[in-house]
Amino acid sequence: MFTSLAPRLVLAAGIALAMPAHASGVALSGPGSNATAHGYQSTNLRPGEADALRRKVLVQCGLIGSRNRLPWYFHFAYAQALLDAGDTRRAVVELSESINLRPEPRVRKRTYGMWFTDYLPYFQLAEAHAKLDNWPCAEHAMELSRSTGEAALGRIEPQRIWALQERIDRHVDDAGSCNIRDYR
Repeated sequence: MFTSLAPRLVLAAGIALAMPAHASGVALSGPGSNATAHGYQSTNLRPGEADALRRKVLVQCGLIGSRNRLPWYFHFAYAQALLDAGDTRRAVVELSESINLRPEPRVRKRTYGMWFTDYLPYFQLAEAHAKLDNWPCAEHAMELSRSTGEAALGRIEPQRIWALQERIDRHVDDAGSCNIRDYR
C-alpha cells in the first residue's frame, strides 16, 4: 500500500513529539485561552490519576505484569482513555508512540485476542494538536491522515473532517512550526 514508510515515520515522530510550550504542563483552561473560548479544553491529570488510568488500560489490554515493550495497541488505547479524561497533552505522546510502533492506519485492526479497533491515529493526532492550539502540528498530522487514506476508510464522519480542516485553515498562518528541535 505504501511505497516507503520511512519518510512518514520521521514526519510522524516530529509531529508527535513537537508540542508547544503551553502544552507542557499548563492546563488550557485559563481565562485568556483560545482553546477554552472554542470549547476545546485540555486538562492535565495528576500523576496518580494518570497512573491509575494507565493500570486500568494495562488490565483491559491483558498486559498487566508484562515485562516486554508495550505494543502499539496499548498506547492507542491509553491515548483514547486520556482523551476521554481530557488529558490531551499526554494523549499526544501516547498516540505518537502508537504511530511509531504501527504507522499504517486500518479499519478493524486486530489488537489482541479477538479484539479489534478502528486504528486511525493520524486524524486523532490532528484533533489532539488542534485542542492544544498547536496548529502547525495539527496541519501536518492532517496531511498524514489524508496521505494514508484514513478518510477514505469511511469511519470518520465527513463533517468532522471538514470541521477540523476548517479550524486548521483558520489558523494556518499562526506563528510556529512543527519541528522537534524547537521543543527540546
